[in-house]
Amino acid sequence: MKTLRYNVAMGLAVAVAVAACADLEVVNQNDPDRERALAAADDVQSLISGAYQNWWAVSHHSYPGSALSVGADAHSSSWGNWAMRDTGWEPRKAYNNDPSYSYNNLTETPWVLSYRALAAVRDGFLAIDGGLRIQEEGGPDNTDRALAFGKLIQAMSFANLALLFDRAFIIDETVEDVAGVELVDYNAIWAAAEAKFGEVIQLAGTGAFTIPSEWVGYNGTWDGAYMAEIARAYRARYRSQVARTAAERDAVDWNAVLQDASPGISRTYAGNYVAGGNWAWARSKLHTATWSGWARMDYRTIGPADASGQWERWINAPPEGKTPFDIDTDDRRITDGTPNTNGLYIRYLGNSPFPADRGIYHYSNYIDRRWDHLRVPVSFIGQYPDMTAKELEFLAAEASYRLGDPGPMMTTVNKYRTENGELPPFASASGPAPGGDRCVPQMPNGSCGDLWEAFKYEKRIELFHYGMGTEYFDDRGWGDLVVDTWEQLPIPGSELELLLLEVYSFGGPGGSSSAPYAVTKELLNDQSPDAIKAKLEVLEALRARTMEKVDDYSVVRR
Repeated sequence: MKTLRYNVAMGLAVAVAVAACADLEVVNQNDPDRERALAAADDVQSLISGAYQNWWAVSHHSYPGSALSVGADAHSSSWGNWAMRDTGWEPRKAYNNDPSYSYNNLTETPWVLSYRALAAVRDGFLAIDGGLRIQEEGGPDNTDRALAFGKLIQAMSFANLALLFDRAFIIDETVEDVAGVELVDYNAIWAAAEAKFGEVIQLAGTGAFTIPSEWVGYNGTWDGAYMAEIARAYRARYRSQVARTAAERDAVDWNAVLQDASPGISRTYAGNYVAGGNWAWARSKLHTATWSGWARMDYRTIGPADASGQWERWINAPPEGKTPFDIDTDDRRITDGTPNTNGLYIRYLGNSPFPADRGIYHYSNYIDRRWDHLRVPVSFIGQYPDMTAKELEFLAAEASYRLGDPGPMMTTVNKYRTENGELPPFASASGPAPGGDRCVPQMPNGSCGDLWEAFKYEKRIELFHYGMGTEYFDDRGWGDLVVDTWEQLPIPGSELELLLLEVYSFGGPGGSSSAPYAVTKELLNDQSPDAIKAKLEVLEALRARTMEKVDDYSVVRR
């Protein structure tokens, strides 16, 4: 295992960055003495509480959320910003992990900010372990509050690392020699996150403290009970999202997900961006959702609602044949009944702003409208919801379904398709979606999707751009990513070079951790000429992949 020699986030949180490689003796005369810098209770409290902003930035600002959304075909954009164009190519390309890559922040931002948060908490905890108490003269002792909140930051930061990267370092207050820490795989990182969530819940349940609103995105104060709710809710979300493949998602501890998700949450957790500005905003609800010059809703998200047959033509066409179309649907979230009108969630726009030479498959006539109030006319001011009771309802429904009880899933699907979409409900957990020729969702072969497919459609429509990369992590675990999409990110190339490791990457044809071809039961049972052609293409692609691996092996052997 390779140990940590250098990491820009592993220095003293007070100094923000390391001065030099761990095995070089370089003295920075401008750095404050660590013990003096962390001797004041207010400084330690600020160090720990301020680290939360790094988790928020990873989960809500530019990187990696914009690229994850395009990679999942939740929204479509061919603009290069935030690596959207490179992530959304058809056919897909491998992630460019060269340190000089223009959009290397896709990996570097979540990596560095996560470790910056972990480093800050570690330094604060070490000061507390050394005997420091966080208490103003005559005031309450807030040390337990700092410990509980720091544990939450550790849990959330480890969880993001586990979701995104194939390997990472476990850094906390128990690590004495940071330079000797070894890389471990994402399952071990998630295990560390899971343990931290457990500690948060225990500390929150026994602590009589209040978390200030400004620590957590200005959405109101937290008491211990609500902090425990937050920990359980995010543990349920992250536990379901770590899986890289459908087989791994099948193997998730769904009993644990059900236990965490079933109680729901007493109030939505959201960031509150105010006049004058702060850090509690989210790009995914602005540029990559509602801004007409930046984005469109991808037809892979809203197309299954179409009853005209154009969705089937679009999804089965090669990239150069995927031309935009108007959707004819009974789902009132998409349109009000006429193809070129606004629905409850979706706005009709017509022409797309993207250059044609970047791929017409990016074009769509529709855009999300549910976050318009954040942009016009109040200029980003307002609530940015992240964790909701609705998401936990969907997680509990999937957990019940996977544990052999489809009833809660049917209840959840019917609730949202009837109330918000004005669609007919499922009368049975077996069989196709109701509606005949106008059923929702429709499959690529024109058949009506079953309850499972309806659940996936409902979750994508109802929870669009709430949490970071929800659509991507769901598609990854459901086996629905476009073939050859990278299924995880490598350690940033710049970090690999400093660790004296070979720069590697994922995704692309024949690449490691590339999304496989999905052969659905509808395709297997379909004997139409188009379906037979599709099956032959899948077999040919698999054969080509196998030969590439054989060729690679023979080269190594020589």
